[in-house]
Amino acid sequence: MKIAVIGITGKIGTHIAAEAVARGHHVVGIARRTRAGASSDAETLPVALAAPGQAEIRPLDIFDPDALLAALRGCDAVVSAFAAPADAPVRVADAAHALIAAARAAAIRRLIVVGGAGSLEVSPGVRLADTPGFPERLKPKADAHGQALAALRAAPDLDWTCVSPAAEIGPGEQTGNFRWDIDRLVQDSAGHSRISYRDFASALVDELESAAHLRQFATIGY
Repeated sequence: MKIAVIGITGKIGTHIAAEAVARGHHVVGIARRTRAGASSDAETLPVALAAPGQAEIRPLDIFDPDALLAALRGCDAVVSAFAAPADAPVRVADAAHALIAAARAAAIRRLIVVGGAGSLEVSPGVRLADTPGFPERLKPKADAHGQALAALRAAPDLDWTCVSPAAEIGPGEQTGNFRWDIDRLVQDSAGHSRISYRDFASALVDELESAAHLRQFATIGY
């Protein structure tokens, strides 16, 4: 499968791309910028993606519709790990709209977008972002992810999935012992909600290959 990975230089994007390459997929990495001074893909791509002929990188602004369309042509699927600037969280929603339009123009039906845990429910009708302990500074980001999810739900012609990591995501082993849920935050018996980058990437590529959660807001945690 030829997969476009948006945000390939970010932590989540890097792990998703590495997992896809490890399974034999071809990755077209898209990022706003590459490493300064790099003269080739081999210098720019993370070490984990050093697979000759199996991964490439294209520096471009995804809000340039012509450039994005050119990069996506010939791909079978698009995975977005786009991260908005801290001072402009609404760009997450803007990115979803841009990718939906580009996927349609490129005749790509499969679109997976990394969502935000703040939009997940902790009880019926109550989002994590609505709970008393949720940081105020993160609420605009959670709202933007909610808008992105709404944009996906308004695109029934696409085979989309919004996949959110647990409330905490960070370095760790690839255990394979994660759990899926739909719309609801995954927590362990102690009330913790976490996942490693490697397990999240593994689960997301599983979804890419299986299409088990089409047109759903899915999440992964321990």
